[in-house]
Amino acid sequence: MTISKISTLVTTSWLRQQIQSAARSATISNKLRVIDTSWMPNTEAGSYREFYQQGHIPTALFFDWAKLSPVTKDSAIGFPIPDPNVFQDYVEDLGISNHTHVVAYDRFNSRTSFRTWYYFRLFGHNQVSVLDGGLRKWVSDGNHVTTEEIHVEPEEFDVKFQPHLLRDYESMVKNMETEAEQVLDATGAKGHRKGHIPGAISIPYDTLFNEDGTMRSAQELKKLFDDAGVSLDREVTSSCLLGLTACGLIAAAHILGKENVPLYNGSFAEWSALSSPDMISTTE
Repeated sequence: MTISKISTLVTTSWLRQQIQSAARSATISNKLRVIDTSWMPNTEAGSYREFYQQGHIPTALFFDWAKLSPVTKDSAIGFPIPDPNVFQDYVEDLGISNHTHVVAYDRFNSRTSFRTWYYFRLFGHNQVSVLDGGLRKWVSDGNHVTTEEIHVEPEEFDVKFQPHLLRDYESMVKNMETEAEQVLDATGAKGHRKGHIPGAISIPYDTLFNEDGTMRSAQELKKLFDDAGVSLDREVTSSCLLGLTACGLIAAAHILGKENVPLYNGSFAEWSALSSPDMISTTE
């Protein structure tokens, strides 16, 4: 099951083989943990009941990433970074150790999977991948889903916070003066019309994917970055509207060998709330 270098993405065929191999064992191993990160805002029954309990990949556990990011009334940040101790306790209860290969997926457009992928890396766990194409690709490739829920024993997980993977408002303001980092914007055209950080380079999240929801090839991703005028030889920071789709750009850069792209977590939601009008660009 172990692979020499954990890839950003894993295929449905690879995951199926790992699940089948694990099924031949009498115990549930902590070497691989599949997590369902499906989420949509304002789901009446909650994501766990609305999505996970309706059907999930065998052996998958529900990962409520939004629960880890409770919004406070006095914050303009859409999804705050979890408290390290809270994150540690949460993943330990899912039977995840520092030696576990975590595979995240969701049933929509993978934005929550990439956000979860980013969380694990932010807290020092690089053994994490995203299922390429998510649940949609899993089903279209002929794999079954289940409503059976497994139970795992807690594991020990040591958080090693990586501050270089995170940017705040003050650092982004400073970057406007220094231009030390290229700022990417994953917001699509509809959201982009609300404005953006001056100088931000647009690479819409949706352009990263094929029609089946899988990510484009490395060559195609490289062309997207090149055509946008982004040099991955320079420092890069990723942003969007709420800090979700920006993680997809971070993953795309990771595939291309740029391993340490930070996220401006507050993204435009925070930027527009704290900045004066002259610091908000409305031009394309």
